[in-house]
Amino acid sequence: MTGDKPANAKDSVTILLGVAVLVGFAVLVVYMFGLLASSETTWNRALYLFAGVEAIAFAAAGYFFGREVHRQRAEVAEWRAGQAEQQRQQWCERALEAETRGQSLRAALLARAAEHPEFAEMARLSEALFPRN
Repeated sequence: MTGDKPANAKDSVTILLGVAVLVGFAVLVVYMFGLLASSETTWNRALYLFAGVEAIAFAAAGYFFGREVHRQRAEVAEWRAGQAEQQRQQWCERALEAETRGQSLRAALLARAAEHPEFAEMARLSEALFPRN
C-alpha cells in the first residue's frame, strides 16, 4: 500500500498540471478572440505564441484521453492473462492425468504381456509412448 502513495501523488500532480494547462489554453483562446480586431503584427505574434501553447494543451488533453483508453486496455489484458493462466492450469492438470493413465496402461500391458505373448506388441508400443520415469 505504501508503494501506491507516491504513484498516486504523482498522478494527482500530473492531473492538476494538465488541468491548469487546459484552463490556461481556454483563457488564451478567449484572449485570442479579443485580438481579432488588432493589427496584423500583433495578431501574428499572438498566433505564434498560441501555436506553442496549443501543442502543450493538446499533449495534456491527449494524456487525459489516452490515459483512460490505456487503463481500459490494461484491465482487459489483465483479465485475458488471468483467463489464459486458468486455462493453462486446466491443461496441465489434464496432461498430468493423461500421463498417469498412460503409465497405468503401460504397467497393465507389460503385466499382461508377461502372461500372454500376443500383448507384447501393445506393451512395446505403450512403453514407447509412456516410458518409465
